[in-house]
Amino acid sequence: MTGPHQAHLYSPRHQASRRRLSIAFASQAVFFVVELVGGILTNSLSLLADAGHMLSDVGALGLSLLALYFTLKPPTPKKTYGYHRLEILAALVNGLALWAMAAYICYEGYQRFFQPPAIHSRPLLVIATLGLLVNLFGVAILYPARGHGLNLRSAFLHLAADSLGSLAVIAAGLAIFFKGWYWFDPLAGGIIAVMIFVGSWHLVVEAADILMESTPKHIDLEQVEAALVGHPGVKQVHDLHVWTIASGLHALSVHAVVDDRQDRDCLVLALEELLSRKFGIAHITVQLEGPNYRSPRICSLHPEAL
Repeated sequence: MTGPHQAHLYSPRHQASRRRLSIAFASQAVFFVVELVGGILTNSLSLLADAGHMLSDVGALGLSLLALYFTLKPPTPKKTYGYHRLEILAALVNGLALWAMAAYICYEGYQRFFQPPAIHSRPLLVIATLGLLVNLFGVAILYPARGHGLNLRSAFLHLAADSLGSLAVIAAGLAIFFKGWYWFDPLAGGIIAVMIFVGSWHLVVEAADILMESTPKHIDLEQVEAALVGHPGVKQVHDLHVWTIASGLHALSVHAVVDDRQDRDCLVLALEELLSRKFGIAHITVQLEGPNYRSPRICSLHPEAL
């Protein structure tokens, strides 16, 4: 049940991505506890918001690691494409978790804005600065692997957004320390929430598109049809579908009407090579039909085959 498309799962690049993800996961898990305790002790919403975001990072990175582990499993008779879709599910869950976190931060920030509580700014600044360093470490670790799939990109975006959140917390700490602006803390929390929502929007939309089996954005279906019809052996095509199984792994199925005199094996091979070379599609299913394929007269000649 294995195929050549799985070879990249055992490649050095894939193994390196797993190691990078594991390091980022461990660093985020440790510092989440630090930020949570610091947020409670300092009574800072922005720091608690950043700790909550860091918790979502821990969950996101954990899901990403789990998805990478399962994509190593070969296809089975019940899961003929293997577990590639877990990558997309993990990315979608990560994005939706970020949205939920952003909504809660906005709600809590609204409650605190008009009656801001007193906040201990010095420990807030120290913890936020350390949090920024930890997030930047995670960003640096995942930066080389960010293009290795939607799952890894979602993990990278989590840490990048959290780094911006740490900057907002530092700004709140400075405003409180120098000006006594306690209202700046819930404002910083709101800014973090907006950044979280904006940064995860495209991630959620892209994951949903893949699960809906939409045509990949970089593939023009009209160009695919034109390329097929432009082949001298093809008269017309119908039932053309292109969808994404997982990041970078696309599939296509099509019915092509051809002349009965064609060497069908050679034509299928030529069409597969054309689609793979021009559009980067890995899984291709081409069903060839003669001009009389749908003729009732032809089918009635062999009733035992129906």
